[in-house]
Amino acid sequence: MPLEIVGLGKREVRFVWDEGVEDVWTARELRIMCTCANCQSEATGERLLDPKTVPEDITVTDMSLVGNYGVGIHFSDGHTTGIYRFRVLKKPT
Repeated sequence: MPLEIVGLGKREVRFVWDEGVEDVWTARELRIMCTCANCQSEATGERLLDPKTVPEDITVTDMSLVGNYGVGIHFSDGHTTGIYRFRVLKKPT
């Protein structure tokens, strides 16, 4: 779990991990990698979201912790169902 998550109202989200490592994701990257049932087929894993439909200037409008394992992110395009697991958000070093 990160120590800090910064990105509300911004075009990028910064995750600060306890090792002093920071990972930055653009809001657009996060929106495109969403794995909710609207963005990725539950049956086949096929991507349903066309990245071309995600605005370049998309921002984060709300965030909330989901247990100790992830964060729910709401985007300026109205998408609100994505849950992002911390183990995926922590980039390999």
